[in-house]
Amino acid sequence: MATNYDSLTAHDQQNPQKHQQQIGMKTMVIATVVGITIGLPLLALTGFIFLSTMALFLVASPLLILFSPLLLGAGFVIVAALAAFGAAGLLAVAGLSALGWVLRSVKSGQLQEGVGSVAGKLMEAGENVKENVKSTGKDWANQMKLRDEKTPEYGATANRA
Repeated sequence: MATNYDSLTAHDQQNPQKHQQQIGMKTMVIATVVGITIGLPLLALTGFIFLSTMALFLVASPLLILFSPLLLGAGFVIVAALAAFGAAGLLAVAGLSALGWVLRSVKSGQLQEGVGSVAGKLMEAGENVKENVKSTGKDWANQMKLRDEKTPEYGATANRA
């Protein structure tokens, strides 16, 4: 019992070139129609994009040359603003991490000891400043007395004013 496939195979074996040419011609015609259908609009679109790009370039190049000082200045301003925002962000992160460190120190009790010693140091520094001001004031007073004694006219002029 011969199937339809067997009869085609026997037919193909008798005329192999004729069968290949028929399939080749059909495939060639279909490929040509599909290629033209898809390729021509794409080629036309590519040409239109190229022409419009060149036209815009011809129009925009004189404008770019005329306004380049303004554009350059605006570019510098934008770059500086971006750098400032970046620095502000980094400082915000640093501030938040410092705040977190202080909060952890307060929770653990380490800050209590530090505050006591810092307060003591501040008190000592304040007393030292107080003593230095007193001694400096006394030195100035002594120098003014000496000056008055050396030049009596200066002291009299100062008293009249």
